Amino acid sequence: MGDHDDRDGNDSVLSAANEDDRVPKLYCNGFVNALGSGDITVLLQRNSQPVAMLNLSYTVAKSLATKLGDLVSTMENVTETRILTTDDVNSRISKS
Repeated sequence: MGDHDDRDGNDSVLSAANEDDRVPKLYCNGFVNALGSGDITVLLQRNSQPVAMLNLSYTVAKSLATKLGDLVSTMENVTETRILTTDDVNSRISKS
């Protein structure tokens, strides 16, 4: 339940969801996190405008963070390129 990525052989799960018009397709280029007493809330943003709110249990949030980190690391290793975080980019922009 929940922990799917291409390396686990779940291309069919992603493909089916992509083809299903009932499944919302979202894009974000920013986010805001909030910690609650029972879960974590993530406000997804596109160009600083709200797109969706995502509430995650702590267990799912930690699992998602780990899986996303693994995917980004794989991309960095394959491309031999370090991907900057938004904090890195904002820091460099503010210094210029």
